[in-house]
This record gives sequence, C-alpha cells and structure tokens, in this order.
Amino acid sequence: MKYILITIFSFTAAITLPAQNLYFNIGVGSMNYGGDLQQKDITFNQAGGAFSLGLSYRFSDHFSVSSAYTFGVIKANDKLNPNRNSLRNLNFKSNINEGNILVEAQLKSVPGTAKFTPYLFGGLAVFHFNPYTYDTAGIKAFLQPLRTEGQGLAAYPDRKIYNLTQFAIPFGVGLRYALSENILVSGELGFRKLFTDYLDDASRTYADTALLRAANGALSAELSYRGDELKPPEPFSTDSKRGNPNHNDSYYTFLLKLSFSINTRNSSGSGISRRIQKQTECPRKVM
Repeated sequence: MKYILITIFSFTAAITLPAQNLYFNIGVGSMNYGGDLQQKDITFNQAGGAFSLGLSYRFSDHFSVSSAYTFGVIKANDKLNPNRNSLRNLNFKSNINEGNILVEAQLKSVPGTAKFTPYLFGGLAVFHFNPYTYDTAGIKAFLQPLRTEGQGLAAYPDRKIYNLTQFAIPFGVGLRYALSENILVSGELGFRKLFTDYLDDASRTYADTALLRAANGALSAELSYRGDELKPPEPFSTDSKRGNPNHNDSYYTFLLKLSFSINTRNSSGSGISRRIQKQTECPRKVM
C-alpha cells in the first residue's frame, strides 16, 4: 500500500543520516473524527485508540524531519448524539492506517540549551480507511462497495465512488520535555486536512432505495436508510439530508510520545553534540 511504502522509504532514508541526531519515536493515545455523525469538531466523545511508530532526524537546534506510521480507530453512532440526528440512526467504524512525512519546528533547543519547548509540525500523509457497520442481523458490512448514496448510478451523475486510499495534510502542535539528553517525552495534538467527505460514508441526501436495491442489492438499501429500525420508525424522504457535502470530514490524534536517541557513538561532528559537550565538560586549568 502507498502509505506503507512511503513510511518504509522514509525510514530507509533516515537511517542513512548521521546517527547522533536520530531518534526513534513511539506514541500512544486516541484518534477521533470530525464529520456528519459528530456534534463537535474536537471532542473525546466516541474516540478510539491510536499508536504510532517512527523516526525523526534533528538537523538543527530548531528543525527536524520525521516519518511515522500511525494506526487508529474512528467511530460514531447517531444514537449517542442527543439531537435530531439520532433519528437518522446511522453508525460506522473504520481503521485508519497512515504513513506521513513531517517537518517540525521547536521554539527552544531541546535537548540542548533548554529542557522544555513548544513545537509545530506539518507535512504530507497517505492514509487508508474503510468504513463499516453491522446490519440488523449483526453481520459486519463494509459500506463503500454498497454505494449507499447512489455513487456511480446514472441517476446521480455528481456522486462518484470514493477512494479508500487518499492524501492528507497533517499539522499540529505539541509540548516537549527532555528527561535526559537521550530521552524526550512529548504531548501533541495532530489534525488532518482531508479531501473527502466519506470517512463516515455519509455526505449528501438520501438516494432512492428502490434504485439502490435494483443496482446494488437489498443490503445497500437497508444500510442507506436506517430510520425504519427505530420505534416508531422515522419517515423516509429522498430530500432529507444524510450528510453535509459542504464540509469535508477530518480526523485527529492526541498522542503521548517517547523519543529515544539512537547514538551509536559519541561524535564531535555535530553542532548540537558539540554544544552539549561544551556545556557539560569541566573548565581547563589556566596556568
């Protein structure tokens, strides 16, 4: 897959760099999404878990480049939203697999002249998603092949079948603290600007269930409109909004990260290393 190839390529490139400024990063935390099945853009409500593995190379006191693989779970259910959208009765879940390349800028030199600093980051990512739900019999069903909003049908020429692997623009902020010269701990909030409104398989108005049934089968019609599962059932209308096509979906992570310096030898060739060594060595006796 593209995101895996990008990550492997970036790791390989990073390993060829001087080792004294190379860090191995591991992060754990949560992932959530913003979209038609969430009430707020940023919330812990219905969040899933997330973890990341990566490498970063610090090429100056304030700048570094990194690459990481991030895995997380996003999910949402209308039944958990106390507003009229609960009558829509949609729900979904999806794994997110992401490979990214980032540039990072930190305010202070950590490790180095300071122990604590805020930082910013941004870059490019490739991610894969595949939304699914469960039918009334409890059987798992992936939603994209069912084309629940009539994607690809002649009756809806403006509705294209969405790709499950796409580009994203990651960016965010964080705080970093040096536990030692070789171990750093960070907390960061990372956002992704996406170019799809179908993380949750909901974007526009309802499609005609008769057309869906004829073209894609009974399951497509069943999972497109789920208001009839309620008691009393919610009346169906093709004019009703299933989602909002004017705002793309997004996903974001809260991660706590540990970074370990990969120092295979002490080197005086790095400006960062020389400065740290100069700060810690004893002054020479002057005759």
